[in-house]
Amino acid sequence: MLAGCSSRTASPEARYAPAGDLLDIVKDFQRLAKEDTYRFAIPKDVTGVNIMKATLVRLDDYERKNAGKFTDIIQFNKALALERLREYAEATVLYRNVSETGGRLGAEASKNLEALESFLNILDKPLPTEDPFQYIRGLDEKVAAWNHLIEKHQGTTYEFLARGEEERIDRAKVAFVEANRFRLKDGNQLVILGYSQLITKHRQSKNIYRFIIDFGDFYGLLAKEYAAQYDPEGLSFELKAFDQFAKSALKLYTEVVQVDGIVEKIEAQGKIEAMRGLNEKVTRLSR
Repeated sequence: MLAGCSSRTASPEARYAPAGDLLDIVKDFQRLAKEDTYRFAIPKDVTGVNIMKATLVRLDDYERKNAGKFTDIIQFNKALALERLREYAEATVLYRNVSETGGRLGAEASKNLEALESFLNILDKPLPTEDPFQYIRGLDEKVAAWNHLIEKHQGTTYEFLARGEEERIDRAKVAFVEANRFRLKDGNQLVILGYSQLITKHRQSKNIYRFIIDFGDFYGLLAKEYAAQYDPEGLSFELKAFDQFAKSALKLYTEVVQVDGIVEKIEAQGKIEAMRGLNEKVTRLSR
């Protein structure tokens, strides 16, 4: 991929000095760019900065200082960084430029361009807004389309990029049902089912603990709504019903707290304390 850096004939200084600078920029980037960003967060460089964003800045700087040098290599690596950041439209422009040069990277750029164009076709397809069920059906159609691309690109970086897009649709579907739960028959149960399916399907995702906390938050919301609807000091309040919601929330938060080395652990610990405090208050009032 970087062979083009040493393909020009010139004096040793002109030939190798600029290429060495460019090689320093892209060598670690190209290695880290292969990381599965569905399962893992975008890697950081040695300074602790998002490697995709940092590489774009460094390539821009190199390009300003070395106008006209190694254009295809710079544009190709920029496109790689942009697609990992989900800036697919910008990436396609650069891949198209590289594919039209006829250089060594042209064939690979054309292949990547084709993949990203199929991504954009799904993303750009409008969703029906007239009816909530039609909207959900539109989301399901997009999930099916992403599934097709996951299978098509299995074993490549475009597989995990497609998985990430599928995951976003799955999460959006749960959020939509949650926002419209009072308009839907058995809306709360549909939300619970949606979260359960989301967590089961995307257990390998880097966002799994975020999803588990969100699921716990929904149970916490149900507990608060129940306590607001039925006065804990009144006769209609049933502690068992409230307790079921509270315990479900605590169970999910506890699952996150038991995992070391994740940023969500502190958040989950705080939510456990808050839920225990609410539980204790409501229990005392209900006696």
